Amino acid sequence: MLRALVILGAAALAALFADQGEAVRAPADRPAGTLVLTFGTNRLTSIDVATGRRTVRKVTSMAACGPQTFVTAGHVVFAGVRNGRTVVFSAPVALDEPPTRLGAAHAFVPSATEGRVWLAGTDCDRRSMTGVREVTVDGRVTRESGRRVPSFWVLGAAPGGLVVERSRQVFAWDPDTGRAGRPLGLLAVTATHGSLLAGCAAESDCSRLVIHDTATGRRVEPRAGLEPDGRFSPDGSLLAATQRTDRRWRVALVDTRDGSTTTIPGLRVRGYPQLGWSASSGWLFVQTGARRMVAYKPGMPRPVALPFRLPPRMASFVVG
Repeated sequence: MLRALVILGAAALAALFADQGEAVRAPADRPAGTLVLTFGTNRLTSIDVATGRRTVRKVTSMAACGPQTFVTAGHVVFAGVRNGRTVVFSAPVALDEPPTRLGAAHAFVPSATEGRVWLAGTDCDRRSMTGVREVTVDGRVTRESGRRVPSFWVLGAAPGGLVVERSRQVFAWDPDTGRAGRPLGLLAVTATHGSLLAGCAAESDCSRLVIHDTATGRRVEPRAGLEPDGRFSPDGSLLAATQRTDRRWRVALVDTRDGSTTTIPGLRVRGYPQLGWSASSGWLFVQTGARRMVAYKPGMPRPVALPFRLPPRMASFVVG
């Protein structure tokens, strides 16, 4: 009898701890992060994925030559128009503080160093970009040069400086010395992460995805059929890329070390899907419809639908 009571007590205790374990693990199994949405009506909307709480912040005017947004160090970086010039701002992804003005620019891209932004030129109405500076998300200047950028646009940044294009060749340019490295064998760059660049191979007429490491020169070409417009995971180990099959779109995860590719199960989208990784939680978010989105963590059996609908007429999104 005593032995039976001990066994039953142990079983009950194990069940209690199992329930507590489930309670502890449950939050990690739910999508988390902060969506920052852009609209054509000059406003940004922040949505906390876990709670659905929303914050709206109006922008004077979204810039014509710098409409892109990105997230670095928990801040969303975007551009607005002030007195006819493109001005770059940063704000916490929750949009719970006023934006910080980073400066006027022709083009702006995330630095290879987290929490910093490169600004090139001062006015997108000018044909050339003169002067570049790297600033933190709170506006402190960390590097500055008065040299003219040897390109009409900036594609991204690498540890040595900026990634630019000239005469259909992509190369890294050091603003301190004005020297450019050898061509990187890319026709375009669509995503950056530290020393990693993703884009399309120069000889492919932008039909083949390639991942290039500017630090080591290592070049990885995943299987054919993936679109070159990818998104790096927060640690740079994966690249999310789209693939069209049977009039629908799938999303694949590419290992940036060897190019091995796996397709996210249970996800097929009719239109071209927008993608974004959360730097704070590691979830990948995929827009599957005009007002619907799913989230996925590598290793899960299938994506999870978000329990709320997106605001109408969303143009793009990034994730913090």
